[in-house]
Amino acid sequence: MSHVDDLRLPHAVSVPIPLRWSDMDAFGHVNNTAFLRFFEDARFSAFPAAGVEVGGQVSTRAMLAVRHEVEYRSPLIYGRHRLTIDIWATRLGTSSVDVAYQAVAQHDDEADVAAVARSRMVLVDVTSGRPQPMTEEERAQFTPHLGEQVRFRGW
Repeated sequence: MSHVDDLRLPHAVSVPIPLRWSDMDAFGHVNNTAFLRFFEDARFSAFPAAGVEVGGQVSTRAMLAVRHEVEYRSPLIYGRHRLTIDIWATRLGTSSVDVAYQAVAQHDDEADVAAVARSRMVLVDVTSGRPQPMTEEERAQFTPHLGEQVRFRGW
């Protein structure tokens, strides 16, 4: 365990995520499938709050997930831990952005990284489904949140 402040990343946006009893599985910890929902909730909360608004509900363009990779590091226990997702961008492509996540499980002042993950998001035209280049303004909104790639442990 580490002190919670030792796990914070300067370029990341931190999003508290409430845990639900239904996130648990038969083994008494939060099920691995719940993490993708946590990461999605963090994306929708973090980037608009940080000034990054690409696409949107009534837009003709949308950011779609095309890949996720998750590494689980320690159990997350409902009723014991508070969860914060740290989220940041690691790469900007022409029409895509790679997003990294660090799921921090906190109990009092102590914390562990429960999982790390990365996603590739692609900006598409919702009518055609074709990738669309990000504008310079859209790209500039991600810049303050660019950081290093997630470091996965070896296989």
